[in-house]
Amino acid sequence: MHCLENDSFPKLQEQLQQLLDKVTVSAWRLLLRTPHTHATTPMIRGVWGRALRHLDRSLYDQIFAGSNQHGHNLPRYIVRPAPPDPNTAPALDWILFNVDQIHERTLWKAWEMACVMGLGSNREPFRIRRRKSLTPDNRLTGWNSWTLGDAKWPLPGDPAFVPCLLRFDVPVRLIKRGQLITSPGFTDLITASLRRIAGLAGMPRSAVYRDLMRAARSVANQTSAQPWVGEQCNLVRWSAAQQREVKLFGVTGAVSLVNGPSFLWPLLAAAQWCHLGKGTVFGMGQTHILPYQRLNA
Repeated sequence: MHCLENDSFPKLQEQLQQLLDKVTVSAWRLLLRTPHTHATTPMIRGVWGRALRHLDRSLYDQIFAGSNQHGHNLPRYIVRPAPPDPNTAPALDWILFNVDQIHERTLWKAWEMACVMGLGSNREPFRIRRRKSLTPDNRLTGWNSWTLGDAKWPLPGDPAFVPCLLRFDVPVRLIKRGQLITSPGFTDLITASLRRIAGLAGMPRSAVYRDLMRAARSVANQTSAQPWVGEQCNLVRWSAAQQREVKLFGVTGAVSLVNGPSFLWPLLAAAQWCHLGKGTVFGMGQTHILPYQRLNA
């Protein structure tokens, strides 16, 4: 149950909103034409990355590798499949975080170069037949730039108290003390979300950060959540940078929140956009917020 009498909740809400407002978002749906090629999202992401690296190595390092105050990789983009829609397919979503307009123009040039470089072993050219900006409620009209604090809760009713299901169809990699969390709980999800957003916002691991994390974890621990139901998903891929096969481990599954997410709902709304796992090829873990459903282990 939620401890509604806790006087710290208004302060927590204010601090979360301030943090989310520090992360600007540019989100686009790219409608593609990929003749003669069965194009996958990692394939398209890869050729865009190669084009950007050729065009501007410094910007490539900022966007792809990134870093936070502790030197950990923190990519400032998401490339993911767009929701299935016969009116737009094939398409992908391209999302940028805290990227200024000058650099964004260079990133668009990299897409133009990638189209010419082509896909697959035969380097078949492709093209972006149309691009549409995405709004904070995932519509294809409206704002070109907004903040994670604008991200909308997708279900009707008061977001704090709407019973819901948090589902991860794409593997999520949450690491604790060097080990994969195979059955993440709600507190694990909140911890990962807050850590990622704080990194994107450039918040140092200061006393303010620690207090905010402590308060968010406290609320998460008090929130009625059913145990994780899911399975482990593994991937072996070739790393061109390391010149060897790399094993990646993640999990798919869901957590049900019986009484809603309490005052942490803005973190979950933001996680729909910035995801909350580790990695960019595998394990980012897009959060889907769905109507409540009791899960059977």
